[in-house]
Amino acid sequence: MRLKYLWPGRRRREEREMREELAALTAIAGSRELGNLTLAMEDARANWGWAWLDGILADIRYALRGVRRQPGFVAVAVVSLALAIGANSAIFSFADALLLRPLPVRNPAAVLDVTSTTPDNPLEGMSFPDYRDLREKSRSFSGLAAYRLTTLAVAANSEAAAQIHFANLVSDNFFAVTGVSPVVGRAFLAEEAETSGEPVAMISYDFWQQNCGGDHGVIGRSLRINGIAFTIVGVTPAGFTGLDRFVSPNIFVPLGMGQRLDGLATDPLEDRGRHDLVVKGRLAAGASQESAQAEMATLGAALEREYGKTNRNRHVAVRTELRRRMQQTPQLLALAKMMMGLVALILIIACSNVANLLLARGRARSREIAIRLSIGAGRKRVVRQLMTESLMVAVAGGIAGLAVAYGGILLLQTMSVPSDPPSALGVRLDWRVVEFSLLAAVGSCLFFGLVPAWQTARTDFVGALKAGDGASGNGRTMGRDALVVVQMALAMVVLIAAGMFLAGFRNMLVMPSDFRTDHLISMETAPAVVHYTRDQGQDFYRRLVERVRGTTGVVGVAMAESIPLSPSQTFVSVVPEGYRFPKGSEKAIVLGGPVDAGYFRTMKVEILSGRAFTDDDRAGSRRVAIVNQQFAKKYWPGQEAIGKRIRLGNADGPAAEVVGVAKTGHYLSVSETPSPYVYLAYEQSPRMRMTLIVQSSGDAGGMAAALRDAVRAIDGNVPVFNLRPVATLYESRATGTWLNYFQMVGTMGFIGLALATAGLYGLIAYTVSRRVKEFGIRVAVGASRRDVVWLVERRGLLLAGVGIATGAVLTKVTAPMLAANFPGLGTSSAMVYGLVPLILVGVSAAASYVPARRAAGADPLRALREE
Repeated sequence: MRLKYLWPGRRRREEREMREELAALTAIAGSRELGNLTLAMEDARANWGWAWLDGILADIRYALRGVRRQPGFVAVAVVSLALAIGANSAIFSFADALLLRPLPVRNPAAVLDVTSTTPDNPLEGMSFPDYRDLREKSRSFSGLAAYRLTTLAVAANSEAAAQIHFANLVSDNFFAVTGVSPVVGRAFLAEEAETSGEPVAMISYDFWQQNCGGDHGVIGRSLRINGIAFTIVGVTPAGFTGLDRFVSPNIFVPLGMGQRLDGLATDPLEDRGRHDLVVKGRLAAGASQESAQAEMATLGAALEREYGKTNRNRHVAVRTELRRRMQQTPQLLALAKMMMGLVALILIIACSNVANLLLARGRARSREIAIRLSIGAGRKRVVRQLMTESLMVAVAGGIAGLAVAYGGILLLQTMSVPSDPPSALGVRLDWRVVEFSLLAAVGSCLFFGLVPAWQTARTDFVGALKAGDGASGNGRTMGRDALVVVQMALAMVVLIAAGMFLAGFRNMLVMPSDFRTDHLISMETAPAVVHYTRDQGQDFYRRLVERVRGTTGVVGVAMAESIPLSPSQTFVSVVPEGYRFPKGSEKAIVLGGPVDAGYFRTMKVEILSGRAFTDDDRAGSRRVAIVNQQFAKKYWPGQEAIGKRIRLGNADGPAAEVVGVAKTGHYLSVSETPSPYVYLAYEQSPRMRMTLIVQSSGDAGGMAAALRDAVRAIDGNVPVFNLRPVATLYESRATGTWLNYFQMVGTMGFIGLALATAGLYGLIAYTVSRRVKEFGIRVAVGASRRDVVWLVERRGLLLAGVGIATGAVLTKVTAPMLAANFPGLGTSSAMVYGLVPLILVGVSAAASYVPARRAAGADPLRALREE
């Protein structure tokens, strides 16, 4: 029944009748007995039962009127918060895509990662036989699913050329465990998961739209994958992008098809020593991560006892998806932590800025607040009203911040490593970013609004009414001074970080490459995807090298499994002669792979001692290897590496004699610490996916068409990918990475500097406005206008100086932390420490100059008359 009081017509009538009745009572009883009319009406409204809603609506209406009266204040506050919240939201989208975004499955919190690791490789996967045993014996999981990420050559129809796509080879229960239901067709059947099963495939929603036109009749059509005809049985939903970051598989096929797709003589599903599967488990009802971990540890120990040869020192562990992601990409994790820390500082600067504005505005509103208190408003009610105004400003800043965040996300989307097929981090403006923006807005409201609101509500209304609106005087500005110092200090921290990344970017520009980049173009091919045997693959590459070498403009040709800084780096397992491994380790997993005899000459990789590979290092001859300086230093310190032997795979593997030591280079990134590397002779360790490196006499990019034609002339079904000049790869992976870092951190530095400068300007301008009479008197008694300008400038520079000194102390802590997480960064140089304070002093002087000129222009006659 109380809802009737919210009806506008009924509400106005009730208000009128109540006002008339209370006025009559006041006239009869006298104001001393009844009190003021407004307070009495408030008490009467409380009896309606909806007073709290009525009060909130009144606060909102009053807040809207208040912000309309001061558009300048609102604009500055909203822009400050929009920049800070937008930056935070953009970086949150990065951290969300990297670490926090849940798997696109049903109830992702119940899905855990089950991994099999050794002390040698904590990131290793699981073999299919181990997976099968765990799946049969586990009771903590309602289901265990396995998959392997790979690339496949896919032709949508018989006329289309094959293109490389990311794909998942999955267990038969993969979609049941993940809870992903096809939008068209069905998932895989149990019998289709066997090696002898029918070749069937599921396609992603994007592939269905782009290559099949979204036709629902696609079920039953044929799709050629690695030269084999597969029948399409289902289409995954639009929101399912796979279980890996950076990539989104377009093709899903049963794990049993792996042998046929890879052209292997033996079934990989029966190889307990092949650990290349990712396993996900869905917790059973009543089970926890702890109970699942205990069960998996027990089952893993049983597997180690039963299969000691392949499972020695192998442990089965359960971890969350967040933990898995953190372990996989430690440098990106460090980048995300750093960026979240910097944008948090930006938000603190913005909140300090707005808090200063509110403190100044609260003093100017002292008479207004005094009147409200004098007519019966409670101080808590005044605080609630002021917090409502702050919340409206914060929400407006959060909404405007979404536009800033969108621009930041567009910038982040350009920061990807070029690859074929393309990969991306997946940053986007989604509901999680919107939710974060609104939470940041509410949190910032509490940060910047509560103290000013409470201080304003504590106004001495008697004194304020006597002094008049906006009472003059210096006032107590210690709190506002402290906020400006905080802004300056934090701005210096962010600017020092930006300066360090600028120095790192500059170092990358002038740092010489470890290998040749000019006049080189690289191209990857994979004859295995069209079922070449190992001998056929070697013959293909031999014919390809001969054909390319005879092309006009070609100076040299070489081959390698991967080239430096390529995203597709490869590793080898080795046992160096005479090296004693720590307890629990039996081999070393290091960067490496096969290269041909022309690699060192074409890439200009320096051989420091011994020799490079020759054409005599072929199959059947003495197996040889070349190691880099770091490998020799780590495994044979103080010894001659030439003549040493390394076992490939494990202690029982074939032995290769070291015939050369190459200069240590950069393989994963230009900022990495020195890493061991092993070069193998291609003819002795052939691979079915190699990179061709071509040196041209002219523009390397102009060779692209000729290289494609050379492959097509041999076999048009062999896919070509990652065809690009080596200089382009180097720029994107070396200077491009550091340019991306600097763009992000530099943007944060610019925003922090702008907000801190605005905060200092606001404080000085407010102080000048409160002291106009004082400045006028100073001029009247003989002070020059230059003296007045310096008086104001001195205050601004003093605050900036204290902030700079505080910031310098803070950077002594933050700079080493940055340098430790980004090896190529180094320490902040004297130039950075000298330049940043000069910038802050300069902008502080500029920010103080405009109010100082206004102070110098104070009218002395008017000041004397008022005095």
